[in-house]
Amino acid sequence: MIARIAVLLFALSASGAEAHDYWSDGKPIPDWVKASCCGPADAHHLRPDQVHRISDEFYSVDGYVRRIPVGQALPSLDGDYWIFYRDDGGGSQSGVYCFFVPMDF
Repeated sequence: MIARIAVLLFALSASGAEAHDYWSDGKPIPDWVKASCCGPADAHHLRPDQVHRISDEFYSVDGYVRRIPVGQALPSLDGDYWIFYRDDGGGSQSGVYCFFVPMDF
């Protein structure tokens, strides 16, 4: 885990760390969010039309194979949709690390 964090910090410092230190509205991203989400390849910035609330219990996100429980959604500080998960190749995906939706969800 420490090695992954070190690699992530190096990658971020070498390629525009500010993109992962601030939300798109310029507010700083809390450390707990950065710790919960793995790395730049795991971050998926979504358009509103890619997110579907399919019931009172679940969301569906285009490109992500599993349903996401509504209770797992966190308020997005920048007003955009974000989902963090890993594509493992061969069509397999990790569980969701973080799922952010606009506060008016």
